[in-house]
Parts: sequence; structure tokens; C-alpha cells
Amino acid sequence: MTNNARPTLTFWQIWNMCFGFLGLQFGFALQNANVSRIFQTLGASLDAIPSLWIAAPLTYGWRVF
Repeated sequence: MTNNARPTLTFWQIWNMCFGFLGLQFGFALQNANVSRIFQTLGASLDAIPSLWIAAPLTYGWRVF
């Protein structure tokens, strides 16, 4: 039988993971801000932009299953 014990993480390892995930969140926020503007340039109304953002995860979900 294998030992599935979790490794002990130091404070600085946890700190680095938290800031790494914070960087990912900033990256996604910047992407959302810029692509929303591109959608508007392509002619999408402000009311249609949330639908365009939900379209990608929904279509990817259908491809996985």
C-alpha cells in the first residue's frame, strides 16, 4: 500500500502559491476587459457581451462530454 501523506508546506511556499493565483486572476481580468472592447468593436451590444462570455465555457463543455 502506498503512503499518500501530504507534504508539509512552509509559509513561503503557501505565500508564493497565493500570489501566483492572484496573478492568474489579474490575467483573466485583463483579458475580460480587452476582449469585451473587441466584442464592442465587432458590433456586439453591451447587453450581448455577457452572453458572449458564457458561450465559450458552454461550447467547451459540450466538446468534453
